[in-house]
Amino acid sequence: MINDLENIDWASMGHAYGPADDVPQWLHDMALPDAEVRERAFSNFHGAAHHQGDVYPCTVASLPFLFTMADSLSTPDRASVVALIVSIGREAVDRDGLGSVWIGPDGQESTAYQDAAALIRGRGEAFVGYARDADARVRGASIAGLGLFLDDAEQAVGVLRDRLDAEGGITERLLLVRTMGDLALRLPAARVPVRAWFDILADGVAVDADVRLAALVQRARCVPEFIDDTTVPTAIGLLRRITPIPRPEESMEEDEDEGRGPSGPCTCTAEAGPDPGVPGHVAAAFPDLARRGRVHAPTTSLLVTFHEALDARVEDRTALLCEQLRSPDAATRYDAIDVADGLITSWRGDHTLLVRLIAECLLQYDSYTSAAAAEVLGSLGRLAEPAREALAAHVDTHRTEHGPDAWASPHAVLRRPTCRRLPQPHGRGRTPRPPPDPGRAHSAPSWGKPLGMGHRRRPGDPAHLPVHPDASGSLPGHRLSDAPVGGHAS
Repeated sequence: MINDLENIDWASMGHAYGPADDVPQWLHDMALPDAEVRERAFSNFHGAAHHQGDVYPCTVASLPFLFTMADSLSTPDRASVVALIVSIGREAVDRDGLGSVWIGPDGQESTAYQDAAALIRGRGEAFVGYARDADARVRGASIAGLGLFLDDAEQAVGVLRDRLDAEGGITERLLLVRTMGDLALRLPAARVPVRAWFDILADGVAVDADVRLAALVQRARCVPEFIDDTTVPTAIGLLRRITPIPRPEESMEEDEDEGRGPSGPCTCTAEAGPDPGVPGHVAAAFPDLARRGRVHAPTTSLLVTFHEALDARVEDRTALLCEQLRSPDAATRYDAIDVADGLITSWRGDHTLLVRLIAECLLQYDSYTSAAAAEVLGSLGRLAEPAREALAAHVDTHRTEHGPDAWASPHAVLRRPTCRRLPQPHGRGRTPRPPPDPGRAHSAPSWGKPLGMGHRRRPGDPAHLPVHPDASGSLPGHRLSDAPVGGHAS
């Protein structure tokens, strides 16, 4: 079918950067044996024809060719093709709401999302085959599609249950259970059998701890009224069973392997210099965004879902975060720092313990985690007062070891702890202004933070949500907004 690419008037369609006449070449290159050419083709398609998740008429026109490549065993990287189809389909299904109107690049009303959703759902059976494929990567890429595109609830539940028995990796098992939750939320006919399956898994003593935890979380997500006083303690017990216990010397060895030893100059690779035509603060924003979206532990996505399900139960969420921040697994601790930041800056309450636990992540032998902890504490303002002395000592030690110019280091892990203002207690004078952000020190007239830095909002937060520095300790269980939102902690 690839030979039929020339029969479509691609130039009459557009993508994020203009006419779509370059799309057929990308599709052709995705099937070539040269890995570098394929990677460039996928990158170009994602960047233009599926730009930031958008779906254009040219994206829809590409789907039959993508399915042909996914179906052909001769395609070199079928997993990436299936993953691309699932990504397009997820966006299309999410935006294919009743009465939705979308405007295309030409300024005209577009039905691309509806068309893509209909086409992929029409090929829903293909994902049953992909989920049973001999290639583990193809199976992994297809799992989410079973919950998004199959309209036969009984068939989808059966396939997912079979796959859980067959898969051994923790990432695939957690994804299978999450997909079952997606299915229950999308198809009313699936809710009863899925709920019964979650009950069996979550309460089954003989079931592996990772599957039990996933089922408990998805049950809470799909049936919030099922959450009670035993839910979080049970989840914490299961989390402890699946958390890897590192050797005493392991964390220090890993840090030194990455060129971030416990003391002395950094030997990690310097960042590439920005394009001379791009302002420094703009260039620095891209690696910062990439770092914020990075996940280090396989359980992180599951635990984030759990926090979303717990919502206004601040005490329960705090207990869960304390467990995450105290975890012997460095990846779990690292990922918990940003989640704790979100809770502290979104919900009123006494967050002293969480702040102190973040401060305990300022470890001299783990500069990567220390940089993240210092960055969050520096952004909390007065809410970080319980960590003032620990943060000040960490920054002083950091500057002593790496020099007063560490803020201008080409290594991001050295810059981050030094570019933050320490929290100010009430009634004291202000400390001197910190060094400028190195990404914009020589390209901006002032040392002010770029738009969007500082207190970060989370997806789903209302646009008017203020983050008040004096909110700690008042009205526990309520969001930091003009009027209380949600319920009390339970």
